[in-house]
Formats: sequence, C-alpha cells, structure tokens
Amino acid sequence: MKNHNQLLSFVLAAGIAGVAGFFLANSAFVASLPGDVILGAGASLALLGFATYDYSRRYVPLTVPTRVLRPALPATPDRPVDARKDRVAA
Repeated sequence: MKNHNQLLSFVLAAGIAGVAGFFLANSAFVASLPGDVILGAGASLALLGFATYDYSRRYVPLTVPTRVLRPALPATPDRPVDARKDRVAA
C-alpha cells in the first residue's frame, strides 16, 4: 500500500510538471524569445550548476603513497665557530 501511494505521488508530480512545462512552452513570452538566447541561458545555467556541484564536493585526499619533500632547515654547527679562523690574514 505504501509503494502505491508513493508511485501515485511521483506520477502526479511528473504530470503536473509536464503540464506546466507545456503551458509555458506555448506562451507568447517564450515564443517571442530567440532560440539562441534560450540556448545561451541554458548553457550558462548548466555551467553554473556544474561549478556549484564541483565546488561543493567533499574533499578526498589522494591515496597514492609518495615521499613528502620538505625544505631542509639551515644547518647549525655543534660547537661555536671561532671567528678568528674565518678571517684571512692581510
């Protein structure tokens, strides 16, 4: 019984949407628009929808094992450097 009600609801919703679509397609407003304007608006909406879908996806990290390269820290000597050894005799 539950499945029949759900199926009837889906068919009714699709039918109402179809009737509304045919009603709008037959209106004077849509008939006055050029086809390229409708095609351009549809393509723009499709690109916007795809960009929104792509931006809202969940972040999935790569699973490829690889070495992480990190910059080397500057090396410090273990003992203090004698400044006199670094000087060149003049």
